[in-house]
Amino acid sequence: MERKDFIKTCGISCVGFAALALGLTACASVYSVQGTVTKNVISFPKQAFTEIKKSGEKLERLVVVVNVEGLKFPVAVYDNGNDHYTALWLKCSHQGNEVSVHGDLLSCSAHGSEYDKYGKVIKGPAKEALRQFTVRAEGINILIDLA
Repeated sequence: MERKDFIKTCGISCVGFAALALGLTACASVYSVQGTVTKNVISFPKQAFTEIKKSGEKLERLVVVVNVEGLKFPVAVYDNGNDHYTALWLKCSHQGNEVSVHGDLLSCSAHGSEYDKYGKVIKGPAKEALRQFTVRAEGINILIDLA
């Protein structure tokens, strides 16, 4: 193989591997659950944070996205351990587009704003944090106060 062909083949391989890695990352999804609202309180089962694999292996999720009929944007709920949670409305504080969850990073695809798992702005153009709700564990449920 000539040097020119070798460099060309290596370059194409690198691009292919990068695309594959990006594609696999894009396949990873955030678990979502349907919540119910009663008297301005969203509730969903605490077990949404636990996944039991077919092998019987138990995995703990760190974030769950809660969808609620009639609420324009979903709510991301992070498990901070010991029944402490953070609940964030996934509405970008910049221009009101929906924010996507990528593990501990939340991002707005419209203009590139990024937030941490507590809703604080990491990267603008957004200047204000995401709206945070009071959240608590009660029995087998997680309750999010919308008021």
